[in-house]
Amino acid sequence: MKKHIFCLISLILPMSGFVSCEMMEEAGDAKKVEPITVSYKVNAVTGFVDANGNGAPDPSFPTEGLQVNFVNYNEGSVFESVADAEGIATTTLPPGVYTINVFGSVENEGETYYLNGAQTNIPLIKNISREEAAVGSTINLRPAKVGPLCIKEVYYCGIAPFYFRDQTYEIYNNGDEVYYLDHLCFTQLYPNVATAVLPSWPTSEGKDNFVYGITLWQFPGNGTDYPLAPGESVVVVQEARDHRENNPGSFDNSMAEFEVWAGGKPERDNPNVPNLEYVYWGGSINTFQWLTSVFGAAFCLYQPGQKLTFNDNSYWILGETTQKEVTGTYEWAKIPADKVMDGVEFLPTMADLNMKRIPGFVDAGGFSVGATYIGKPAARKMTGRRDDGTPLYQDTNNSTEDFEMLDSPAIRRNGEKVPSWSPSLHN
Repeated sequence: MKKHIFCLISLILPMSGFVSCEMMEEAGDAKKVEPITVSYKVNAVTGFVDANGNGAPDPSFPTEGLQVNFVNYNEGSVFESVADAEGIATTTLPPGVYTINVFGSVENEGETYYLNGAQTNIPLIKNISREEAAVGSTINLRPAKVGPLCIKEVYYCGIAPFYFRDQTYEIYNNGDEVYYLDHLCFTQLYPNVATAVLPSWPTSEGKDNFVYGITLWQFPGNGTDYPLAPGESVVVVQEARDHRENNPGSFDNSMAEFEVWAGGKPERDNPNVPNLEYVYWGGSINTFQWLTSVFGAAFCLYQPGQKLTFNDNSYWILGETTQKEVTGTYEWAKIPADKVMDGVEFLPTMADLNMKRIPGFVDAGGFSVGATYIGKPAARKMTGRRDDGTPLYQDTNNSTEDFEMLDSPAIRRNGEKVPSWSPSLHN
């Protein structure tokens, strides 16, 4: 006996469309799938969060007005809601498996914090009342202080045919005060490629208290040697050169401030561009090069507050500053959540948002240029300019909203300033 599925799509604005489907054994034998109404509670939590996601709600971080989106990636549908005065968001949607994304900012004691987060693969199959949400259907968010620095542009996908030496990362001071780069770590996060099977960490780590680094590159200096003023950017590249010599479709990034060349083939190292030092490398160390995935990697900036050294056994200690997966062999750098200044997640395609590998407080979304070796960068959207003409960029800790794909890579494309200590000004 054949089964037939008929779907009637209805839209209830704003963006609260639902799909009503009927499954039939025979024509006229239909069972209608009714939409459900669900509520979800948003909590801001501080301190340690256990492995089940439970933590102590902190009422000093209000959640009213936060955007709460219920996303069904299989159906390509989004149902929007807003948290009310009790932190509860309610919407009507068809039964299914959803990712719940929360994003927004709040004020606390004169400082601005992001309250972003996500819960993935949540089955919503029946009505959830406000009372039920208040005691069980909750999403806990960790406040993240808005920092001055942001990862402004990343060119990771390479150019055909299979050329990736031109990978480039631009970090920008989007704030109002000078920031000293000394000791700042630019970090590639684990896992290397987005995956639906996330790592399993020891229960003692809790949930979303840490992110884990594969490779950590640290800026040099003694504390005040490398100022980055508002409107200035610093450019970090895999290999600083005019790459058009190797691939006509590439570009020139030889004016970068730093390379991240790992030591192999020193004749390819640009003597005019200093190398950041890798201070941690988890897994199998590639001493020839640092290549991040052309499918998209995840990155963060964090400040450990001191100079780090590779293989320093007095600092890198399992369970304290490094950690293994439950069944893992390799150690990864263990980075406290409150040390993360900015983080971004790049994915193979935008259809892979359900494969996010890093917590929502680092990046509530994700972004992709959609393919490999197409020569296109991911860049933050510009929102305006300062009085001096330097750009201001959107930074909501949600790269799905903050980033866009551009036609070709460029260095300081919008008039960002060069720091006074840049080697490009002195060579």
